[in-house]
Amino acid sequence: MGLFNDAKNQLDNEKTEVSENNLFDVQDEEVDAADIDTELLESILEDSEEDDGKKSKKKEEKVESTRAVPDVAERRSKLESEGASSDASQTTLITKGTTINGSIISDCSLDVMGTINGDIECLGKLTISGKVTGNSVASEVFVNTDRLDGSITCEGTVKIGQGTIVIGDITASSAVLAGAVKGEVDVNGPVVLDSTAIIKGNIKAKSVQMNNGAVLDGFCSLSYAELDVDSIFE
Repeated sequence: MGLFNDAKNQLDNEKTEVSENNLFDVQDEEVDAADIDTELLESILEDSEEDDGKKSKKKEEKVESTRAVPDVAERRSKLESEGASSDASQTTLITKGTTINGSIISDCSLDVMGTINGDIECLGKLTISGKVTGNSVASEVFVNTDRLDGSITCEGTVKIGQGTIVIGDITASSAVLAGAVKGEVDVNGPVVLDSTAIIKGNIKAKSVQMNNGAVLDGFCSLSYAELDVDSIFE
């Protein structure tokens, strides 16, 4: 009986040692797994930081590229400073059937036979025989189309052809009007109203020549005349 008890005790001791060894093995495996997870986590964090750095760099590059684009005023000033007189003799043609949705800036003359939905700035002569919806600025303007919706600002002469309807103000140094204009006419020089002209608005000019048949629905003021009219009647 004592021999049996000794054998049983010895067997129990071996099971206990095996169980303890297995416990240590499991703990070692868990520690190793924790180490692997830590390394993987660090790798993921490093990749994330690199991605964030790349995104931040791309964002900065995008901001810099946006700031580098000059606005319209700076571009026009640059074109004028580079000598627009030599390029004004050249003409850019917008052919019939072409439609442009947006503003146009040109350092040469411009001949518009197509459609432009936007403002026009031209350092040379602007000729419009197509359809334009927007304001026009040029050194000289000739309009010979059915309808123009927009104001005209010109350093030289504005010519409005017969049968043309202009909805907008006209500002120039001189003007020859044979069509219909609904807006204010401000000309620091002579204005000629042809026999087919119809003006609905006020005219401010240096002198006005109104041919027989012209219609003016508004006031006419010779504000730019050299003669002081009030002094005559004092």
